[in-house]
Amino acid sequence: MVSLRLLLSSSLALLQATPSSAFVTSPLSSSRVGSVERRQEVGPLFAEDNNPFGFVQGLFSGGTAVAQPKTPAIPDVVVDSDYTLAAVFASIGLSSVFLGHDIFTSVFGGLFVLLATLFAVQASRIRFVFDGEAFELKNASGDDEQLSDSGENIVVGGANRWKYETFVNYEFFPKGSPVPILVYFKETQTVKEDGSNDGQIHFFPAIANCKQLEEQFALRGCAKIRE
Repeated sequence: MVSLRLLLSSSLALLQATPSSAFVTSPLSSSRVGSVERRQEVGPLFAEDNNPFGFVQGLFSGGTAVAQPKTPAIPDVVVDSDYTLAAVFASIGLSSVFLGHDIFTSVFGGLFVLLATLFAVQASRIRFVFDGEAFELKNASGDDEQLSDSGENIVVGGANRWKYETFVNYEFFPKGSPVPILVYFKETQTVKEDGSNDGQIHFFPAIANCKQLEEQFALRGCAKIRE
């Protein structure tokens, strides 16, 4: 705003000029003398940049624009598989089968072995994925683990993909356990059979790294009820 300040200072100088400086009488006509003095007063207005339109540019200048740094995007994350749950269930099941003394204990142990096998298979082929806008379950195949769509949810229907802003709550059960069994979350994206969308509950076996899951839920801004 240098040109604007110069304009103001020049105007004040003209207003404060005394008759002896701006309007002195001489053999020359008063009008000519006045015009010469005015040119001398106004002259410095353009003297600094030699730009006759500098004061106009100064009036409309908004200063130097400073570019704001862009917020780095959060990279997509594929959570590591975790076979801890499968190993724990297999240990309980095999111990019950070989150390049990009755048919009930053996059947109980066999059930745990079957669940352990199911958890191991799921951990090997299902991936929990966090991208720029949603949490998704995908199938992994091949040695290079190519990810593909996991299809519709077999329980409530719809894609196994939920936007972060639709989350109402998430938790791991048992709470505080070093070996979680279930991953729980509730979202409002899925429309129920009665047409309402007040919240759909989901449970998954803890076949992925629960620490990573919790970190990503928090990082992506998923809502959580704090007790």
